Amino acid sequence: MDFTRNLREMLWARVGENKDFANRKRMADALGIDPSQLNRFMDGERGLSVESLGRVLDGLGARLVLPGEAEAETAREVCFVAPRTTGAAHDAMPPAAEDYFAVPLAAEPVAAGPGRIPQDDIRGWVLVWRHHESVRFRNDLVAVTIGKGEMSMVPTLHPGDIVLVDRAEKSPDPVGKIMLVSEPDGGCAVKRVATRAVDGDVELVFYSDNSKEYAPRVYRLNRDYGGELYNAIGGRVVWAWSDMTRK
Repeated sequence: MDFTRNLREMLWARVGENKDFANRKRMADALGIDPSQLNRFMDGERGLSVESLGRVLDGLGARLVLPGEAEAETAREVCFVAPRTTGAAHDAMPPAAEDYFAVPLAAEPVAAGPGRIPQDDIRGWVLVWRHHESVRFRNDLVAVTIGKGEMSMVPTLHPGDIVLVDRAEKSPDPVGKIMLVSEPDGGCAVKRVATRAVDGDVELVFYSDNSKEYAPRVYRLNRDYGGELYNAIGGRVVWAWSDMTRK
């Protein structure tokens, strides 16, 4: 019963003015479930079907962790200590810690790997406003810097830009997602991804926005990655910090 009560409280906490959803109807639409079913659950009248429960948990960014398993989340809660503000009036309210994630910054091969980022591999931390549309309901996040001389994603991304990767989203569909990818030789990069079925296998095409100088690279899921998508794709790029003085 604790799980049901906690889930109900989590949903209530996200409904209202200046929250994730203005009302329960918008929440139901975003989660892809029937509004009347959501209303009855939140009012304590009945439970959710298995399918609806799955959609709610997916929408909230929940991850199933069995007893004895390590949690997969990489983003951490933030505790602000006398934060310094800029651009705001002196009497403005300071930022609230619960509105932010601290996301580890790591090298591409480390970020593309499974599990938590080891302490020795964390290059720094990036603060992320958790209510932004691209971040909401995500928590398995890691940040990656586009390396010096990496021009393949110009003009979308330049060397020195920082991208935010959701490691829980590994599906390459629809075509054209920008993703952190791993090549069979162990190299990693940020590329767009396309797929198609070929001869009983799945063809993975990693291609660049700077296509004149960087040709697409084509691999096979079964032949090159043992049939495991997580060996090929580390996650989806959902946000980027870019130096606008160069554009």
